Amino acid sequence: MDSSRLDQQAAIVTGAAQGIGRGIALVLAEAGVKIAIGDIQSSDGTVEEIRSAGGQAVSMIMDTSRPDDARALVDLALKEYGRLDLLVNNAGIDAPRGNAWDLPDEEWQRVIDVNLSGVFYCSRAALQPMLEAGRGCIVNISSQAARVGEKGMSPAYNASKAAILGLTMAFSAQVAEKGVRVVAIMPGAVESRDFGWSVEKREAMVREYPLGLGTPRDVGETVRHLASPGARWVSGTAIQLTGGYQRGSSWY
Repeated sequence: MDSSRLDQQAAIVTGAAQGIGRGIALVLAEAGVKIAIGDIQSSDGTVEEIRSAGGQAVSMIMDTSRPDDARALVDLALKEYGRLDLLVNNAGIDAPRGNAWDLPDEEWQRVIDVNLSGVFYCSRAALQPMLEAGRGCIVNISSQAARVGEKGMSPAYNASKAAILGLTMAFSAQVAEKGVRVVAIMPGAVESRDFGWSVEKREAMVREYPLGLGTPRDVGETVRHLASPGARWVSGTAIQLTGGYQRGSSWY
């Protein structure tokens, strides 16, 4: 039996129009998963790539920070596929560069609304069909920013990604005995788009990652494993996905 195959499963991937979310959706579709995408921008490119390879995918434009949109996305997956096995809470936004003392209130709130509240709303909506079925998996995309700060980087992003770990633990404790697993992934530097790095900046980043910088597909392969029967004993934890990066000493 090929444990990498996930035929007949149906998954929601938020924020899959591009970047890490797109990589996750493509890897899952290759494994036979039927994909429903929710993003604040059009995901037609991702949907077309999946369909052209023989997979199934649908999408809708939505905002994860809106509870009604989260419920509508779950309804779309159930309408199209009749089941929901996996939710990948990937959608997120970067906070603007800056320090804690000059971060505007509205920018703090928007990052928290999308990166944290969006995870809660989508998870809450997805749990109803999962609990009814007695099975399911939720994968929350956190970040190494949950444990490592950076000068000049807005604390809103760090705070939101750290709080995702708390949500992961809380949800897992409440649903594990009901057949639903909840896990977080904490990626390090993933080249998911053009970050505007200089040559020197990129070279400095590469030196910190013995296995090289990550790709969206690397994150997708980890999600595929977590959705598989081989990960049946994995819940209430955070997977360190770091390419050997070890700056900082905390492991949690």
